[in-house]
Amino acid sequence: MPSRSLSPWSGRRFPASDLISQFEEFINEFDRGLSPFSSRQGFDFSPALDLEEKDNNYIVTVDLPGMKKSDIKVDLNDNILTISGERTRETKGEGKYTERMYGKFQRTFALPTQVNADKIDARFEDGVLRITLPKAEGARSHSIKIM
Repeated sequence: MPSRSLSPWSGRRFPASDLISQFEEFINEFDRGLSPFSSRQGFDFSPALDLEEKDNNYIVTVDLPGMKKSDIKVDLNDNILTISGERTRETKGEGKYTERMYGKFQRTFALPTQVNADKIDARFEDGVLRITLPKAEGARSHSIKIM
C-alpha cells in the first residue's frame, strides 16, 4: 500500500526564494498563535521573564536586548506589576528574514502577596531588567513548627 505524506509540499519542488517566504510566513503565524498578547490587542511581542520567590522578596528578571532604559516602564498598582515598552528596529532597510521582535510589549501579572512598594529596586544592565520586590512584613513566609 503506498504511503501518503501529510506535508503540503510533498512531491512538489519550489524555488529557494519561494520556500524561504513560505517558511517566514509559517514562523510568523506560529509566533502570533503562541504569544499571550497578539497584535490584535495592541502588543507586538512578549519578552521572556523569570519570576523567583525568595523568603523576603520576589525577583523578576526580563530579557530586553537592544533596548534603552528610557524605553521601559515599570508600574505597580494594587499589587499588579506591569512592565511595558517599545523596541524599535535598528535599521530602516528591508531584510529578507527577521526573527527578532520589534514593537510594543506589555507583561502584566498579579503578585501572590503584598509587596513594600517604597522599597522596590529596578535595575537595567546589559539588556536585562531585574526588579526586586520586597514582600510586605505581614506577607513574608515563615515556617510553622508542628506540635
